[in-house]
Order: sequence, then C-alpha cells, then structure tokens
Amino acid sequence: MAWQLGDLTRKRTTDTVGLTRFRLQRGSASGVRAGVAIVIAAVMALVATGVAAQQAARQAPPPTRSIVKVTGDLYMATENTHNTVFLVTPQGIVLADPINAEFSTWLKGELATRFPNRLVRFVLHSHHDFDHASGAEVWNDTAEIVAHDNFAAEVKKAAAVGRPGQYADVRMPESTFHDRRTITLGGANVEMIDPGPNHALDTAVLYFPRERAVFFVDFITMKKRFSAVIAGPAPFPEWVKAMRAVEAINFDIAIPGHGDIGTKADVVTYREYFQDFIKVVSDGIAANQTVEQIQASPALDKYKDWQNFPQAKDKNIAEAYALLRAPRP
Repeated sequence: MAWQLGDLTRKRTTDTVGLTRFRLQRGSASGVRAGVAIVIAAVMALVATGVAAQQAARQAPPPTRSIVKVTGDLYMATENTHNTVFLVTPQGIVLADPINAEFSTWLKGELATRFPNRLVRFVLHSHHDFDHASGAEVWNDTAEIVAHDNFAAEVKKAAAVGRPGQYADVRMPESTFHDRRTITLGGANVEMIDPGPNHALDTAVLYFPRERAVFFVDFITMKKRFSAVIAGPAPFPEWVKAMRAVEAINFDIAIPGHGDIGTKADVVTYREYFQDFIKVVSDGIAANQTVEQIQASPALDKYKDWQNFPQAKDKNIAEAYALLRAPRP
C-alpha cells in the first residue's frame, strides 16, 4: 500500500534524541502524485519569491545624498528628491525635517565629522507626512522635537488610512507651537510660522532671519517646477493665502522640501501659476466640461516648459477637478 502525501496529518513522534518528525499516513498512489505536485508547486513559489526579492534588491539604487552650503551657517541636506535644512551655531545645531531614519543616521555621522562637538539640539517638523517626518528618534538623545500643535492629530489620521507601518518611525513632538514660535540657540533665531491651511493642517514654515531664508514643504515649488502635490485638506483659496503669507516674510532665499533653491520671486511666480491653474479648472467645471476636455485644453500651455509639466499636468487637473466638485463639510 502506498504512502499518501496529500493526506498528511502532521501527527508528531519524537525519537530518543528529541528530534521531531512527521509520520506519513497511508493512502493511494494518486494521493502521492497529488501531494508531490503540491510540494513541487510550493517549492517553486518559494524559489520564485526569493529570486524576485533578490532582483528587487539589486535593482534598487542606493540613495543619492548631499550637503550644500546655502549661506552663512545655513545648509541644505538632500536625499534623492527630499530636502531638509540645518543651522549651525556655537551651541549646537537646529535641524528641520529628519526625512527618514536611514537618512538621519547618515546625516548624524556627517555632522559629527564636519561639526565636532556641535550636537543637534532641536528638530523642527515642517508637517506630518511620513516621507518628511520619519526618523526624529535618531536625534532624540540630544534634541527637542518641535512641531505644530495639530501634528499629532494629523499623524493619527494619516496612519489610519496609510499602509501598515507607514508612520512607525514618526515620533510625536515634545513641544508644539500655535501661529508662531521662535527657537533660539547660540545667538541665532529660527522662527516657526503657521502660514495657514494648505496641503496640510499642521504646516510650519521655517524662517531664518539672519540668513534671510525660508524653508517650506509640499505647497510651493521653485524654479518653474510643476508641482506633483495638489491634494490636501484645505480649499484652494486657503492655499493661496498660505502662499501670500510666505511672500509677506522678509526673505531673499527660498528653500523647498523638493527641488532647487529659489528666491522670493519664484514664490510669487508659483502662486500666480497656482491661481491660474485653479481658474482654468474652475472655469471648465462652470462650463460643464469633462475632466478630459479640460486636460485637452491649451489654456495651460504657457507652462509647458516648466519641469514635470508633461508628467504632472493631467494628473493635477484630474485631482483639482475632483476636489473642486466634491462637497466641502
């Protein structure tokens, strides 16, 4: 009588040296064939999964990281397309977004080499998005973590709808601000300013008055770069107010969370484009046009030389169309 793998019951016996093995149950020859087929399929699936994981690991390029001096003691640090900034003072360093744990670990080593005995004393969050806010724990042995007073609530909401574990590395702030707060370290000031609702409800624009520079993330882009971010909880007129609030700050240098460093003129240019963009979509909706008709319109062609225009235009129009037509609470 044949042994049947398909009806294996996983009954265990233990020999005198404590090794556990499965006792096979007797069955038909057809059961052997079926069982063998199942085992072969399982092994092949495991092999295929392992090969795919190895290929993905080989294909993923290492992150591109850099540190550049902006002006004075203000620096910009970058990982791929994400920027943050830090200010070096005699008593330590003020850092903006940590970006992620791996980047922060790398940056911590770089700062120790470049600026020995100057520890990071503050980490200032621009907003809650995980791709900017992760990794603050790396700095928490020496730094106070500061964010907008809406930060914790926004993390909770985002984590509830995001991928499992997406916000696992986002640490809650140890102190918060509302409207405006000045961080002072080593004779230098950094102002955290709430410009109003936009892409997020917990935005902090960082203003470096001595350096006449600002740092903002995800609601303004520089150097005629077509934004990839158009969605957010605030109505579009509130975005415009937030942009004007940035324009009202006394600065020359504009550092975005993505892309190249610009000037106040670039902030104005982007705000004017944004208003034009929203008007095109709003006028199309008022004329009962479909999203496809608005996308096919030449009304935004004057921006066709902007970075990311071919990739982002139709996507942004579709998102704005949906948001403008959606009922607001």
